[in-house]
Amino acid sequence: MKNLKTGFSLTGVALVFCLLLASNVYANDYGVTDQKLSEIEARVNKMSIEQLNARKNILLSEQASLSADVEEENTASSSGSSRLSEIAAELSAIQKALIAVAGLGAVSAFTDEGYNDQTPPVITIAGDNPATVELGTSYTDAGATANDAFHGDTPVTSSGSVDTSTVGSYVISYSATDKSGNTSTASRTVNVVDTTAPVVTVTGDNPATVELGTSYSDAGATATDASGTVSVVSSGTVDTNTVGSYVVTYTSTDASGNAGTASRTVNVTDTTVPVFTSSSTFTIDENQTAVGTVTATDLQTVTFTIASDVLQITSAGVLSFITAPDFESQSSFEYDNSTMDFTATVTATDASGNAATQVITVKVRDVGGIDDNTNTGTGTATGTATVATDTGTAVEEVETVVSTATGTATGTGTGTGTGTGTTGTGSGTGTGVN
Repeated sequence: MKNLKTGFSLTGVALVFCLLLASNVYANDYGVTDQKLSEIEARVNKMSIEQLNARKNILLSEQASLSADVEEENTASSSGSSRLSEIAAELSAIQKALIAVAGLGAVSAFTDEGYNDQTPPVITIAGDNPATVELGTSYTDAGATANDAFHGDTPVTSSGSVDTSTVGSYVISYSATDKSGNTSTASRTVNVVDTTAPVVTVTGDNPATVELGTSYSDAGATATDASGTVSVVSSGTVDTNTVGSYVVTYTSTDASGNAGTASRTVNVTDTTVPVFTSSSTFTIDENQTAVGTVTATDLQTVTFTIASDVLQITSAGVLSFITAPDFESQSSFEYDNSTMDFTATVTATDASGNAATQVITVKVRDVGGIDDNTNTGTGTATGTATVATDTGTAVEEVETVVSTATGTATGTGTGTGTGTGTTGTGSGTGTGVN
């Protein structure tokens, strides 16, 4: 029995020595500053056994309360973690003091009263929780750390995956187990969202050009999106009968309601010149100004102009002389049915500025001869004569002879001519035409 007691004493002394040594070596493994640790040790060293035990119970109660709050919130604030570290350091100092003052019996009582490590590590999730990642991009988890009140930093394992090609919510779980087998868990929600609109690409020319009066067929557009295949709808019309700029808009909306748009400008232009449809030659009598109307076809309104000192034209194409022409005003002329001719260049211009030209000729005829009097002049008359012949047999034959006569008359001239027949002669009268 004595040997047993002696052995126990030796063992106890060795245990006390080891505990004191361990206390010196690991006293500051709880993450508190050296200054704070010195304050704790100074305060503890002044306490009696009763005070040490009372302080121990207070600290254990506070530790349990803080640990429960941490587990309920599944995260740790910096202030909570710091206080738990201070509590662990002070409990360690109390344990050291009790061993020094009361021996192994105090250590046994200390353990029996609940100082066994039953507190799980505190997991701190790094980064955002919940986290958000855009559809189609990559996701790298920020991870988590864990700290144990008795063992300090504790490894953390994670599980779960995030499919960034599919919109949805995903969960990453974290787990940490301390050296005493206490395990805690935490989780992060990762939301894969689609906030990016489809990219719309216009097919073909932009801007596009179409000729006035022709047909227009739109080349359309395509769209791509991280969510997969999307459709494109277009709006807007092009009036190819009216010159101007028109806009066709393309819209693509993905499954998340994001809409992308693009547009094409279509310019309806007129590059076609007018086409003259009237004759290039006009014939009129002298002593009048009106000539006629020049016409041209075009899809737009045509305006006419002329380059001439004697002729003029309205914007609508009505052609006339500035001063009525006089056939006898020429330096030389003949009354041989010839005309007095004038030429000029007419320009037809449409509303788009396209212009065509035509050289026209206006022929002016003489009226009434030298005195311009239609009641005088030289004419030719024709007449018929009837010739009677006697055959000697009392049979009379009648022969009609056409004769031509030239005479001068006022108004209507009458000429006399002689016609020669096969068997006789005759005379006739005719009317001369000025």
